[in-house]
Amino acid sequence: MKIAIIVDSSSGIKDMSHYKDLYLVPLMITKEDGTQIEDDESFSNEEFYKLNKEQVLKTSQSIPETMLNKWDELLKDYDKVICLLISKGLSGQYNTFKMFSNEEEYKNKVFVVDTNGVSILIKRQVKYIYKLMDHKKSIEEIINSIENISSNLLGYIIPKNLSQLVRGGRISKAAAGLARILRITPILKYDGTIDKEGKTRTFKKAVSNALDLIKKNNQNNLELDIACSKSDEETINLVKKVVEEKGFKVGIWENIPNVVTCHTGEETFAFIPNLY
Repeated sequence: MKIAIIVDSSSGIKDMSHYKDLYLVPLMITKEDGTQIEDDESFSNEEFYKLNKEQVLKTSQSIPETMLNKWDELLKDYDKVICLLISKGLSGQYNTFKMFSNEEEYKNKVFVVDTNGVSILIKRQVKYIYKLMDHKKSIEEIINSIENISSNLLGYIIPKNLSQLVRGGRISKAAAGLARILRITPILKYDGTIDKEGKTRTFKKAVSNALDLIKKNNQNNLELDIACSKSDEETINLVKKVVEEKGFKVGIWENIPNVVTCHTGEETFAFIPNLY
């Protein structure tokens, strides 16, 4: 059986040349004037960060016509298509294309997985699918395994710089100003959705506390995947030092995808235990 995998750009995977049977359908980035940019391989990180400094960007789902055309194209050469899309807790992308996959021409051919994922999580799921296919697992076994594992997911996100959250209206200027004065850093919980876990003094302490929480919940697994948006070398080295001191081994270290940085801003770090 020939299986294709589709990811959207929340995965951070844009160069498909390193992957077999993997295809990208980009999410959209919307400028202040309403024009949209496909977040694909032709939209570089440098272009994104320049644009993000100049204006407040928004994100939206993949264009349905683009996704359905990709399904039609792939089903000419593949028996099945697996879609690993951004978590339903962060976007309506999953619900939209799950609905389309139930249409007669796609039923039992296109499978939209409930990933609970974004960024390094989806990259892990891609690798995991390859592993399961090598072990001759059925498509039902593959999907059930991913969804079972992803339902137990718990990681943490730490934004060092709060300016993007202010620009996007997620926190007030007054609250951000007070946080800067008091050197308060929030700790956000990620389980497919993003919610507040707590706050602490200093960025370093926030990283330390988040890693303690991960260690407590994953005592037999100290492999950690990390994603970060644009940060200075000093901050990156600080994070690496704390991770090492806590006894973690780094599995994947990647850039946070553009469509996530639109909302979290620069100097944001995500810490996710490798469950796969």
